[in-house]
Parts: sequence; structure tokens; C-alpha cells
Amino acid sequence: MPAGRPHPSPPCPPPIQPVTRCKTERHAMTHSLHHRTIDPSRRRLLRGAAALAVGAPLIGVGLPSLSRAQQPTGEVIKVGWNGSGICLISQPVAQAKGFFEKHGANVEFVNFGSGFAQGVEAVAAGKVDTYVNFILQYLKPLEQGVAVKFTGTVHGGCIRVLAKNGAQEVDYATLKGKSIGVPSIDNPAKQFLSVELQKVGINPQNEVEWKVFPNDLLGEALSKGEVQAVSGVDPAIYVTFRQHKDEFAEIGGLHFGEHQQLACCAIGVREEFVQNRRGDAAAFTRALLESAQWVSENPDEAAEIFTQYSPIERPILAEIIRSHTHDVHYPAGDRLVQHLSAYGKDLQEVGILRRRTDVDALARKVSVDVLS
Repeated sequence: MPAGRPHPSPPCPPPIQPVTRCKTERHAMTHSLHHRTIDPSRRRLLRGAAALAVGAPLIGVGLPSLSRAQQPTGEVIKVGWNGSGICLISQPVAQAKGFFEKHGANVEFVNFGSGFAQGVEAVAAGKVDTYVNFILQYLKPLEQGVAVKFTGTVHGGCIRVLAKNGAQEVDYATLKGKSIGVPSIDNPAKQFLSVELQKVGINPQNEVEWKVFPNDLLGEALSKGEVQAVSGVDPAIYVTFRQHKDEFAEIGGLHFGEHQQLACCAIGVREEFVQNRRGDAAAFTRALLESAQWVSENPDEAAEIFTQYSPIERPILAEIIRSHTHDVHYPAGDRLVQHLSAYGKDLQEVGILRRRTDVDALARKVSVDVLS
């Protein structure tokens, strides 16, 4: 089956005895840049994050031991899962390598549709206890009062913006008045690019035209000139880029500029779950953080594990994993708050978050350190 094409729903991750059961609801499947100037306040924020990173303990090695109050209960933790989304790779890897079992997390994968927004809705409604998703996708619902807390992050670097080689579209500023292809209107890649367009003085509401195409047709739309750029999420957008490597150029995304130093995907846990089962939240978080580090250190084996859930070939999955910044995984704390604030200010600038919202206060409110 060609990479990136629609495919039958994959099975839920195979069980590692005795920790998991799996129920399935409904499933469908996801360098050079002209660097932009980063404002001084943002530079200070990122320097501060880097300084915190230098002193951060190694995940799985230097994390503090669980206190008595943090001991896992052994009860089932319902984990949101959307099939082949590589942003969630730490979850099947944690299962396959025994990290959940090691830390006492008894998980059950609950498979729902492929939409990122569906994951937020599922965890907010109590259908699942935790779901890894884009910070960009989470922040607006959290501003509106959705009771979810961030307990850590797992990686960065999984959104890309492509244009044709040799075309006049070479950076965000050159996209004014152009047509841009995206997988859906609520896709994190559209949110990301909307923010970047706003930063360079382009109104994303009326100074570009957004066109929706299925993931496997984004490349064709760009190649035929139906759009002048496309923005998407790995693995689909990486496969598109790779299939057209002599025709397309990567002109933006989470690999460049200030975003190289920012995590993009975070562990979201129901607030009630954290309050009532803090030990289980700690066990799950600890397992995912160790898994994220293992993925960054073992991309080929991680890719082999993930071939059970993706139609994409193992060598290509390994390339994608290597391209991500798995080194930006860490537990909740000052570093996470800084990253949340950075994204929050971006969303506020483009009008997604309210102007009156205190973004720094919101960042502190929606993160919780379950490991101390």
C-alpha cells in the first residue's frame, strides 16, 4: 500500500501482560529557512528555557522517586489513541518496551477518530484519562475552562510547511494573497501557520485562501498549482515532502527558528483524574517520559515497533523520528510553563486566545507537577 494512502484501521497496540486491554471505538488515520527575527522578550524566554534544560535531570534516570501518595493504584488508565499518529509514538513504545509495567501504569488504549480535536473532547468528557496532543490544540479549550492539566511533554518538530522549489514562495512573508492547502480547517498545522502569518503582517483570515485536501492529495495539489503552499503534520506531510523531494522545499515549520527549542506535543490528563489518582497520573507520565527518551536514542527500533500501526515503511518512519526533537521531553515545571506561555502569546496575537487572558497565569494554571 503506498505511503500516506488511506488504509484499514490498525489494531490497538498489542498487549504486554498483564498491563493492557484494548477497546476500539472508531478509527481513521497523521534545511534551510529564511529565519525570522525573534523579539528580545522571546529571546530571553528561550534562553531561560535552555538554561533550565542544562540543569534538568535525565528522564528515567534523574527523576525523583515516587512518594507514598504517588503510588499507582493498579486501576485501569484509559489512554487516548488515534492509530497511526506518530506524535503518539511514545505510547506504543512504552507498551512494547514495558515502561508502563515498570512504573505501575495499567493502561487501556481507547481508539477514537483521527481528528486532534476529538482527542481533546474525549479527555475533557472523561472518555479517556489522558491524551497526548498538540499544545496549540489544547490551549483554547483550556482557556475556556476545560478541566485538563499538562504533566509533561514528549517531543517537538512535527509540523512542516512546503512550497515548490524555485517558486516565489520562500518564506511566510511571501504567502500573502496565496492559496494554502491544509488537511482540515481545525488542523494544528493550520493553527501554526496562521500564527506565523500574523507575525509577518499577513491576516490569516482574509489575506490568504485556505483549501482543504486529504493528506494524500496535498502534494498533488501543490504540484499542480492548485495551491502555492501546504502545511501539515507528520507522518503524512513528511511522506509528501519525501515523495516530491526534488520538487518541493520546506519553507517553515517546527524545525526552524524559535520553534526548534519548543516542545509541540504534551501529555494532557483530566484534572479529576490527577486529583483522585495522582499516583496513576505520575506512573503514566513517568513511563511516557522514559519512552520519549528511549525513542530519541533508538529511532530504528522505535520505527520497527510503529510499523504495526502505520502503513509507512520502517526506514521512512525512522527518518521522521530522527527529524523530531525528542530531546525536548520533560516533566511539568518552569520549563513547560515557559513553552506554554510562548504558544499562548502566539495564539493571543492571532486572536485565538482572548486579549484579556493573562497567558503566563494560564500556563501556570494548566500545568501540574505530578512527579514531586
